[in-house]
Amino acid sequence: MKNLLALRPYFLRYRKSLSYGIICVIATNFFAVAAPRYLGEAIDLMGKPFEMQEILHKAGLYILFAALSGITLYLVRQLIIVTSRHIEFDLKNDYYAHLQTLSTSFYDTTGSGELISRGTNDLNAIRDFLGPGIMYSINTLFRLLFAMGAMLSISPLLTLFALLPAPFLSWSVYKTGVSLQKKSKQIQENYASITNLVQENISGIRVVKNYNREAWETSRFEALNRDYYDKNLHLGRIQAGFMAVLTAMTALSLIPVIWAGGLNVMKGTMTVGDIAQFVVYVTMLSWPIISIGWVTNIVQKAEAAQGRLNEILDRKSEIVEQKSAGQASDATKPLKGELMFDNVGFAYPSEPDRQVLRNISFSVEPGEKLAIVGATGSGKSSLVNLIPRLYDPSSGRITIAGRDIRSLPLGTIRRTIGFVPQSNFLFSDTIRNNIDFGSNDGGIDVLEASRIAMLHNDVEDCPDGFDTMLGEKGINLSGGQKQRACIARALRWHPSILVLDDALSAVDTATEASIFDGLLKKLPETTIVLISHRISTVRNCDRIIVLHDGAIAESGTHEELLENGHYYADLYMQQMLEEEISALS
Repeated sequence: MKNLLALRPYFLRYRKSLSYGIICVIATNFFAVAAPRYLGEAIDLMGKPFEMQEILHKAGLYILFAALSGITLYLVRQLIIVTSRHIEFDLKNDYYAHLQTLSTSFYDTTGSGELISRGTNDLNAIRDFLGPGIMYSINTLFRLLFAMGAMLSISPLLTLFALLPAPFLSWSVYKTGVSLQKKSKQIQENYASITNLVQENISGIRVVKNYNREAWETSRFEALNRDYYDKNLHLGRIQAGFMAVLTAMTALSLIPVIWAGGLNVMKGTMTVGDIAQFVVYVTMLSWPIISIGWVTNIVQKAEAAQGRLNEILDRKSEIVEQKSAGQASDATKPLKGELMFDNVGFAYPSEPDRQVLRNISFSVEPGEKLAIVGATGSGKSSLVNLIPRLYDPSSGRITIAGRDIRSLPLGTIRRTIGFVPQSNFLFSDTIRNNIDFGSNDGGIDVLEASRIAMLHNDVEDCPDGFDTMLGEKGINLSGGQKQRACIARALRWHPSILVLDDALSAVDTATEASIFDGLLKKLPETTIVLISHRISTVRNCDRIIVLHDGAIAESGTHEELLENGHYYADLYMQQMLEEEISALS
């Protein structure tokens, strides 16, 4: 139950409705246990001279208490079950909001299918505990208390006979509960694996088809699904056996009750009405006793599910915002595009011993165009990912407008920077909404941003123009159109610093030149940090930094680097040769 303590704030939030629900549970059981008393009295009247009015009076009281029990049971469901839906709603919101706060490094190592599973399947298990689990637990407790009190008032000896199976029942509940928790956790983990596989395959269905791997992927799914099926069957067998034992114990407990009760009736120490009333109480206890197994299963599933959910909710972002920074009055205002790296080193949190960047130092003035080139794996993308604080440097510091980015509100940093990552992502929404994503008042309008990105003419050819709906990840756009849509989205903010991480690789050189001309004319004060493998893209930048093995190997203008005759010159000669071979072919 340790994991479920995490739900305490939600219980406190809805303590009023839960308290009323518990009161209704008590009332339900009081009325339910009071009703058989009048049934027993009516039966005893039948063995003596009686008037019909007395029978009707007892029957009327029996019906009244049964009706009151039904009404309060309805209120129980309205209060407790409905509250469980409110808590589920809050839990889902809190879970999703927490996912938004986690740093990029968390998503580097956690599959989206796993997160979806925890936010759906595991939360459903918790909801079952919050609703039926709590309701039947409280109901079972008070039903046992009230019914056993009534039974003891009739005959302590018969009550003892009725409770003979209790020790065996307690032992069975304990042993079965341990097994159920273990099996439930395995099933939930297996379900997460299935969700992750399905999510990946649907997202990468074109790769699967291109490589003719449909049958292989189907066999992978069948293997996981078979494992999930077998585990559920095993769990079902345990539950079925447990419920059968509980039902049998309840039925068998009636044998000594009827036997001993019959002897007492023969001796005259009990009446037939007492026995009838007692049998009703024993039968009344059958569902609470049987529900112990069902509730145990719900609680064990919820315990395992909440444990898996806590693993995510307990994770903290490595990117910590200073409280004083977040409270600044200008927290969303952009800064000037002055950028400086001061002896920056970086290692990914998942591999702290492997330095990706070492001793990186440079500065960029507002409006300056800086290019970063280097071989694959030299650390280019890692470097630009530090600018919007997707990661924090392991050493050194980064400043924007002379201020350490760790001291700035994240809203200020990301309002200052327009970032176009290497992997383009578009939402399943209209082109307009994709470009306008997250923007606020001001900035460049959607049409102007699309013109600068050389996307406007392409959009006009779409069926509904800017209101054309895109498929998953923008599948109905070409690679170049996706890149330009992402550039337009970054420009929509009118950023002071524009970071382009190989964002023009899918467009031709003529379009690339037009985009740069537009940037220089429309955003002359914007600082541009550009990663590219094309010399034609970077040659006109104010300065070029060459990265090699995570360090700055050389820096300067295009002409200066060619004169140096090192990495950049080699890269230039290689590309010139490739272009000549391509022209000859």
